[in-house]
Amino acid sequence: MYLRWFGCFFCSALLALAGPALADREADVVAWETFMEAARDAGSRFLRDHSQGSDVERATALMYMTQQLAVSVQQSVADADTSLPLLRLGATNINKWGLDSADARYLGAALRDDGTYRLFGTLGSAKLSAIQVVTDYPRFQAHASLDGSELEVDADGRFEVRLGRGARPDDWHGPWLPIAEGANRLLIREYFGDWTQESPGAWTLERMDAGRVEAAKRADVAAASQQLGEMVDRFAYRLNVWMPWLATTRTERLNTLQQLTPSGQGLQNNVYGEGWFSLANDEVLLIVLDAPDADLWSLQLGNIWWESLDYIHRTGSINGSQAQPDPDGRYRIIVGSTDPGYANWLDTGGAREGAMMYRYLNSRTAPVPQVLLLPVGQLVQYMPAGAVEVLPAERARQTTLRRQGALKRWSP
Repeated sequence: MYLRWFGCFFCSALLALAGPALADREADVVAWETFMEAARDAGSRFLRDHSQGSDVERATALMYMTQQLAVSVQQSVADADTSLPLLRLGATNINKWGLDSADARYLGAALRDDGTYRLFGTLGSAKLSAIQVVTDYPRFQAHASLDGSELEVDADGRFEVRLGRGARPDDWHGPWLPIAEGANRLLIREYFGDWTQESPGAWTLERMDAGRVEAAKRADVAAASQQLGEMVDRFAYRLNVWMPWLATTRTERLNTLQQLTPSGQGLQNNVYGEGWFSLANDEVLLIVLDAPDADLWSLQLGNIWWESLDYIHRTGSINGSQAQPDPDGRYRIIVGSTDPGYANWLDTGGAREGAMMYRYLNSRTAPVPQVLLLPVGQLVQYMPAGAVEVLPAERARQTTLRRQGALKRWSP
């Protein structure tokens, strides 16, 4: 576990407060200073342990750390009231983590593994909607999941799912999602193909046994200090958890894409593949894809911290509804920092290197894309006759549609 010593650090500070020489009014000052020092040390350690490279990467490292600290604080505070499991919006154009999907709307709420819940609402028109019980801390683990086809949606789009420990109750005959021991969060993912036309659903999570939840204890400095310690521990975990994985990807999947063996951590029937791009200014990657038979396929870029690259103001992602096939029916996707003048451009946004990932959602076939590293000047030799070309005005229109789609997806 990453940097669990922060808990001991906080305990030591609190024990020091027990001495009669310190007035009670000083306890809050010590708790706050301990929190700030621990957060500072976790961030500094992260920067020292991981090479920053270019100015772009150093800047994104600072923003990555800031956002992970913010998420760690927000989750700790929001999850404290276990009787009111509010679904909160996850990664958008901020708070990115774990190479978040450019096509997804993420919602999440804290769960207790001894609670009983009902999830209800109206299903939207996303290509795929899915709910999943997970443990997100202190180590991520996926548990049971359901997709939209299993929600028993009525003619008006309404659904209800029950969640709880153990077997389905005798008095409930609808969709059931078991809560595994140690699970602590419900995740909802909605994946959109046509961002401007498909609409998100309406989701509400309610704790059915909230009446037996103990009343909140009176606040005291010791309890608040313990919560501050958990915030820093979460922060250190979130900063570091993906780094070993990315180091392997960087070494073993350089300028190529490799299909991943199912780990059991993603959604059922999804296929994932990943790689690492490393390009000079005069180089591009040409990715040739035979589209899978899937509800939705996508390919996107991420930075060296495994955050998605800008897919709102730039084309850092593409999916099967947005991409345009060439005359031979194949999709040619070009990764580079300069607009190549063809359709299906993935814009690195000035990043010299970073992550690549493809997702085939609810897939029946799983073709592995071909990847070629080319000088920019040779790209035309590898494009077929009649390859779709895109003028600047059309590229600007696509960006406008991306912004409109993001607003529609994330608005309340």
